[in-house]
Amino acid sequence: MDSELLISGLDRIGIASDENLVRSIKVYIDEIMLFNPALKLVGDKDPDEIIIRHILDSAAAYPVFKEETEEGCTIADLGSGAGFPGVVLSMLFPERHFVLVERMQRRAQFLKGVLVRTGLKNAEVEERDLRTVKRAFDAVTCRAFHPIFSIAEEVSRIIAPGAPLLLYKGQRKNAESELSVLRGEGYDFDKRLVDIRVPYLDESRTMVVLRNIRK
Repeated sequence: MDSELLISGLDRIGIASDENLVRSIKVYIDEIMLFNPALKLVGDKDPDEIIIRHILDSAAAYPVFKEETEEGCTIADLGSGAGFPGVVLSMLFPERHFVLVERMQRRAQFLKGVLVRTGLKNAEVEERDLRTVKRAFDAVTCRAFHPIFSIAEEVSRIIAPGAPLLLYKGQRKNAESELSVLRGEGYDFDKRLVDIRVPYLDESRTMVVLRNIRK
């Protein structure tokens, strides 16, 4: 793993890294590399590509999460998979609590192992399908998950009133298209779209922040 690539990338986002953060991310990437052949966690096999396309991609929304969530809040990461963005965000926001929701047993076990090996105390894993989640959260996020219009009903059930749904999306026009479908299905909501830049990645990224999703 190229530590300088990671440190400079985080710096470009506005995140000051220290030895503990770099160590934790290195352990995390080592775990991904170890289990990726069996679990198909990510398509990238090079550690530096994982840094750019997954670690920094997840971290690029740091300013949005800092603005939209508060210390002490509980944030759900739906379909956490390899732990993006939930594991990365839990490293960046030690004063917030993250619940990694993952229905596939082997990936849930992988995530539990990551939390143990990195020493993360502000995150937990819920091995269950979104439809069976019972608790309500102060914020919900997901990355590379289902389109919002296919999960809106379930998300509105588990998110606290007025709490933000923070969606990692690609090009703004595609995000707008998803929201148009959502409105077409009879939903109303308050929205905010934020263009974000991932260091060393020449691809468009948009954070969609929705509140008060209702039908």
